[in-house]
Amino acid sequence: MKKETILIVISYALIYIVWGSTYFFIKAAVATIPATVIVGLRFLFGSLLLAGIARARGGLKTLPSLKEFAGAACIGLLLLLAGNGLVTLAEQTIPSWTASVVVACMPIYVAFYNFLLYRTKVSAIRLAGALGGVIGVGLLLFQGTSDNPIGFGLVFAIAGALAWGFGTSLAKALPKPKDVLVSTSIQMLVAGTTALIIGAVSGVSITAALASASAWSLFSMGYLALLGALALVAYNHLLVVEPTFRVSSYSLVNPLIAVVLGLAAGEKASPFFAIGSPLVLAGLIAILYGDAIRDRLRRGRVASQG
Repeated sequence: MKKETILIVISYALIYIVWGSTYFFIKAAVATIPATVIVGLRFLFGSLLLAGIARARGGLKTLPSLKEFAGAACIGLLLLLAGNGLVTLAEQTIPSWTASVVVACMPIYVAFYNFLLYRTKVSAIRLAGALGGVIGVGLLLFQGTSDNPIGFGLVFAIAGALAWGFGTSLAKALPKPKDVLVSTSIQMLVAGTTALIIGAVSGVSITAALASASAWSLFSMGYLALLGALALVAYNHLLVVEPTFRVSSYSLVNPLIAVVLGLAAGEKASPFFAIGSPLVLAGLIAILYGDAIRDRLRRGRVASQG
């Protein structure tokens, strides 16, 4: 297996598994820490970590141009500040699984933005896979009741998901540093700094917030900062080497991972788990390999007729 292929597989594993656990840890963190502090500190820590690694491996010998810095900053504001920040804010008032259902529609958001920005069309089989996967996620997480809270929390989650989808599509066209560590570090630096400024303006004290935080919330924020940084590097790498619609498949896998982790921790499974799980997996296969499977079946039919 080629080195690049191995790197792609590892990158997908990171955004599938690590991001699948972040809904749980975001919910745990916002229980006692303001959202602006979580977003600000986790991304500033991640930025310093990645910048240090980049410097150690020689990625900062040539500084990014102003255009590259601006492009990376724009991606950071869309993905991290608006995208992740609004979802973090949303989880103060809505269950983590509700946020994950909203984010599960990401392949559809990305397909829409790709068509809007680049007139990129998505095959029917891949779009069907995305729709089927979203339905599967809904069944996977539905607990048999309809008393889910609807309000500003849900609005924030939807706005965050749309911002992330737009940033994902736009990232292909924006200039950014070639070194993915440098690019991701800039994204985190801009998003984290802006989040802390917003918090300070709104009267949030970092010192007071950390002093009153629970140990579990602090651990959760550390988890998001460290592993979240590695997953974001993987995501940015995939945005360069893989189609954005395929990369967005993580949003279907994340809720499945979250549910599996919940079951392992003793949580009760959804009554529709046996139906939702196969739908999510089938949708994922259609998104990743639908076109190839369709073409192979066509060739097989032609060969059998000839």
